[in-house]
Amino acid sequence: MRPTTSRRDFHRAALAGLLLLGAGAAHAGSVSYGYDALGRLASAVYSNGTSTTTITYSYDAGGNRISVATTTP
Repeated sequence: MRPTTSRRDFHRAALAGLLLLGAGAAHAGSVSYGYDALGRLASAVYSNGTSTTTITYSYDAGGNRISVATTTP
């Protein structure tokens, strides 16, 4: 089965999606965070042992987070 990837404008929906995912992950297994060379959050990987959800973050030239891409199996 191919993963589905959805890309959202950060300022519209990403924060709400991240909060909902975070609530579900609390009952699951693990959360791993990745950071870019500038120390900004680049990814969050939520795993419950059965499935994995990866969230990646994009930044503009000024360092502002502008979008979020979520990939789930």
